[in-house]
Amino acid sequence: MPAKTIPAAIALAALVLLAGCAQVSTRSIPKADIGSQKHIFVERRLADNYGVAEEIARQLQAMGFDVSSGALTMMPVGTQLVVSYDDMWTWDFTTYMIEIDIQVRSARTDKIVAVGHYFGPHVVFGHAPPEMIHELLVKLFKRG
Repeated sequence: MPAKTIPAAIALAALVLLAGCAQVSTRSIPKADIGSQKHIFVERRLADNYGVAEEIARQLQAMGFDVSSGALTMMPVGTQLVVSYDDMWTWDFTTYMIEIDIQVRSARTDKIVAVGHYFGPHVVFGHAPPEMIHELLVKLFKRG
């Protein structure tokens, strides 16, 4: 192989690997310290066939929050934050999550205080749903 094609091959391989990388972004309103809130309710979507609400609740509990989940009508008294989500799945010989959006609202005012987005478009280089949810929640709630 000529010496000029080796750097080109390395650059192409790096480009292919980076094409499958995940994108994680979060935003919150100024002075919204959602990590200091303790009582969280995860609103379960009716079409949640993959247990995403339960996984979000489990991850938040592992981070030290008092969490429950279910239909919004089941929200306990004293809830400080409501977490809702939209998940997107695809199929390519196996079903896998490629995207999740999380919204955090004040339970008292129902106003959005923070949002997070995780996009991992590739099954080979992507993460399992629990890892995707964990990475997004840690960044969103600024806890490790």
